[in-house]
This record gives sequence, structure tokens and C-alpha cells, in this order.
Amino acid sequence: MAAVNAKIVPVLLVIATLGPGCIHTSQTEVRDESRSVVEFENETAGRIFYETLSKRPARLNREESNTKVSLPIIFSNEHKVVTGPNHGFNQAVRECDTNHDARITESEARIWSGTR
Repeated sequence: MAAVNAKIVPVLLVIATLGPGCIHTSQTEVRDESRSVVEFENETAGRIFYETLSKRPARLNREESNTKVSLPIIFSNEHKVVTGPNHGFNQAVRECDTNHDARITESEARIWSGTR
């Protein structure tokens, strides 16, 4: 039994020394959508819309999914998927353009800016 323990001890020492060297990978993928085409009734409607949009937090309505796979001590893999900046713009257009005609009127912009 002592001979078996004598062989195991060096192997355990090597594992203990090299074992904490975990392989870790992390990846973030940005999935952006195409920007919605929208027109404004007049310059004032566009100004109100963009001023209100610029006051919103950058990460508002940003979606994120996270997948993590790991085997303790040996391997760890993390994959994140986040939406791009056009997602926030498109969400703002959907909220502001209440009749969904791809044209934001001054009154729609004023109402939307009041709800922010």
C-alpha cells in the first residue's frame, strides 16, 4: 500500500500545481437590427423626438442573454448576446409613432416627450 501511495502523491502534486490553471473563454456578441425608417412632420417634431431620445439612458430597453458553461477547475465558457444601439432607437419610434404610419407628427413627439 505504501508503494501505491508513493506513486499517487507525485501525481496529486502535479494535478494540484497545474489544476488551478482554468481555461476561460468569454465572448460578447452584439446583435443589431436595421434602423427603422421614419419621417417627421416638421423640424420641431424631429427636434423634440431626438432631444427626448438623447435624455434616455443608453442601456434602456437593451436586451441581454447570457450562457455560461463550466467544469470546475478545468474549463469555463461564457457567451453573451446583447442588442445593438438601433434597438433603442426602434423602440422609441414604436412608442412615439402611435398610429404606426412611419411619420412622427409634432403632437406625437410632444406627447411622447411628456411621458419620459
